[in-house]
Amino acid sequence: MAEQPSVEGAALQPKDAQARAATLRLLRLLAAAALILPLSLFLFASWISYRDRQALTEERITRSLDVMQEQALKAFQSITVALDAIDRLLDGRSPAEIAAAEPHLHAELDRIEQTLPDVQSIWVFGPDGHPQVITRQSPPPALYYGDQDYFTVPRDHPDALYVGHVHQSVSGGEPYFTIDRARRDGHGNFAGVIEMSLLPSRFTRFYSHLLSGPGLGFSMRLEDGTILARFPPLPHEVPHEVRRELQRQLAANAPGGLYDAVSPIDHTEHRVGLRRLPGFPVYVSAFVPVSAVRTEWIAGMAVHLIFGLPATILLFVTVLVVLRRTQRLYAETDQRLAAEAALRQAQRLEAVGHLTGGVAHDFNNLLTIILGNLGAAKSQLGQWSDAAHAQVSRRVDSALHGATRASTLTKRLLAFARQTPLRPAAIDVNRLLAGLSDFLHRALGEDVALEIVGAAGLWPGEADAAELEAALLNLAVNARDAMPDGGKLTIETSNAYLDDAYCRPEADLKPGQYVLIAVSDTGSGMPKAVMEHAFEPFFTTKDSGQGTGLGLSQVYGFVKQLGGHVKIYSEPGEGTTVKLYLRRHTAAAPVGASGAGEPAQGGRGECVLVVEDDPDVRDYVVEALAGLGYDVLQAGDAEQALQVLRRHKTVSLLLTDVIMPGKNGRKLAAEARAQNPALKVLYMTGYSRNAIVHQGRLDPDVELIQKPLTSEQLAAAVRKLLDAA
Repeated sequence: MAEQPSVEGAALQPKDAQARAATLRLLRLLAAAALILPLSLFLFASWISYRDRQALTEERITRSLDVMQEQALKAFQSITVALDAIDRLLDGRSPAEIAAAEPHLHAELDRIEQTLPDVQSIWVFGPDGHPQVITRQSPPPALYYGDQDYFTVPRDHPDALYVGHVHQSVSGGEPYFTIDRARRDGHGNFAGVIEMSLLPSRFTRFYSHLLSGPGLGFSMRLEDGTILARFPPLPHEVPHEVRRELQRQLAANAPGGLYDAVSPIDHTEHRVGLRRLPGFPVYVSAFVPVSAVRTEWIAGMAVHLIFGLPATILLFVTVLVVLRRTQRLYAETDQRLAAEAALRQAQRLEAVGHLTGGVAHDFNNLLTIILGNLGAAKSQLGQWSDAAHAQVSRRVDSALHGATRASTLTKRLLAFARQTPLRPAAIDVNRLLAGLSDFLHRALGEDVALEIVGAAGLWPGEADAAELEAALLNLAVNARDAMPDGGKLTIETSNAYLDDAYCRPEADLKPGQYVLIAVSDTGSGMPKAVMEHAFEPFFTTKDSGQGTGLGLSQVYGFVKQLGGHVKIYSEPGEGTTVKLYLRRHTAAAPVGASGAGEPAQGGRGECVLVVEDDPDVRDYVVEALAGLGYDVLQAGDAEQALQVLRRHKTVSLLLTDVIMPGKNGRKLAAEARAQNPALKVLYMTGYSRNAIVHQGRLDPDVELIQKPLTSEQLAAAVRKLLDAA
């Protein structure tokens, strides 16, 4: 019997041994990388996210300070002007003359007070500390105020404007603080004090509307730490030691700017922005608890962790299983080589080939399991809510790309870590546009005029404020590039209702109430062929190096993710309008809201001719008017409409689209009125009223109704025009 070869005798060739060791080493490195790389990327992304969160917080603080400073300066400067006016009114009058003219002076002070919404009352004190004229009472009470700070400080420092402390009203009214100035007679002697009482609640109410992030607060202070107004308001008066600490912090940061400090009020660390009002001893500040910034950051990163941790564990376990399976395969190969010494070389080569195929087969099986489960998970996402679907779908897509393209694992994980899920919330679009206007002015340059037209009674929209600002900036930059020689950009808002007829062609668009933002320019416009591809990624008509083609596609994806809608209206040489429809935020339904009134009905013999080249729109308008009791005729273009008018002399109103093939609506109206001068004309168009029609201005003889239109809007517009003289 031949001798059984030993395992040592069945040693692999050096090349094969190196390949085996390299394979095992590679698998171990992959197992370590499956943990280390995602963890490193997560930590790096966390650092980037926290830095961005801090930058966003500082931007919110700076933007708030801009608004606070502007509001306070307007108020204080108006009061300074009023003090000058009162001083001139009293100039040269002796106390006896002031007493004699008290009714007249009382009326004049009342008039001045009515022009100052922040002022509660105006007092004129004589040099003895007794009031001479006040707005709240005529004649003034014979009381002594010579020991109050708003009298003694101006008396002792007559050349300075004095902003006083907060006082409690003795009559049970709101607390107030004063702005005071000393008066001088013709000889330069002290002649009394002019005092204006301001309500801190007016400033607090204004600050309550500035909230643009969690934990953000605002205050207005004096140099000695006295808080004049604050939001959120304090439940009790600030103790003296707290004011002293506020004074110390203010003195340390008197030049203004951003700094971190522990608040002596709630003893928590805040990020504080401070700014002094030019010409006044008053500071405004905006502050955010550092804990609120961290909480917001942790909440954002937790979302990544929830989806990234299972994927990382699954990848690590997969590589570990492959490693152990490979080790077992190598062990089996060694056993076969030891048992078959006679065929050791041939079997070694065959084992290497078998091993390679087995490893590849196992990888394919494991990847098939991963891809299959991810595909099944993706197919079940339709049962989730829209917001959850959008968030999880992106992460499943990242995992799918990572499994099918292992060479781009690092890039996909990094892209996954950088994605930020949207946080839809109620947005006051008018206020957002007002805060963004200065930035848009700078982005557009001096050659482009900007007009923002905010609708009254605008519904709150549902959107992420930062993403919405980015979308509007993208549209503004695109509009600027379309107007190289200058022009006008108009952004206007309105409430809109998208009905079934409008939403039917859009598979993912639901009928309902929306907030419309129309961004219109007077640029070169786009032909239809370009509009059809405008929202496609990487599609651009700009020269190489001047654009990526991602601006409109990002706007489209953002709005669609919110359940909204985007539409482009454009004609070459006539400009472009991009309409963003954001879903109306309806967190709480109004209680006891009355239903809409009945639409205005048509009268006997009233005939309306509808001219619209879109058959679906035309059918909708015709059906709506017929339901209101009008006799309705219809035409698909201008030539058909003129033929109908020649046959039917009883047409009372021509309702025509503006843009149609051949003759447009304006030319049709001119020819129709040549046949019938008494004919009334109502235009309808999908363009924005303030931006498409003659650079935002309607001609005096034009009546216009915008699409999309409801039957109530149509009924009211038609009835109004028919009833007009």
